[in-house]
Amino acid sequence: MTKVTFYKLAKDAPSLKLVCQLIKKACLSQQNVLCLVADDQTAEQLDQLLWAFEADSFIPHGIGLDQQPVAISAVAEPGEHHQILINLQGEIPTWFSRFERVIELVQPESEDEQTKRENFKFYKERGYALDFHDLSGKKL
Repeated sequence: MTKVTFYKLAKDAPSLKLVCQLIKKACLSQQNVLCLVADDQTAEQLDQLLWAFEADSFIPHGIGLDQQPVAISAVAEPGEHHQILINLQGEIPTWFSRFERVIELVQPESEDEQTKRENFKFYKERGYALDFHDLSGKKL
């Protein structure tokens, strides 16, 4: 069954920086990642951040569903991915359960905070294993 993890960020914490850290961790564990972003602009920003994330390492990634092991996409389709989904969209994709793990980020005092609360409730009511990490007091 899919495991769902929520990360609550500090009010002004850069969520894409945490996404880069999560992607790096997944790559070190040899897991594929689909990062579902809100729009093409965010996809470009994340792509650029991953290129510059750490000078001494390389995270193989690209924009588009056919990219392995890390795909960045604003299109709500899973492609061939099934290991880790980082959902930066408000909506829960209908196909989320094909993934081993789903990661949701909660930006406090943002427009999507309530949406992420509803997402948490959705997963909980359906019996999915949930983890919650409060990073609001930590510097990323």
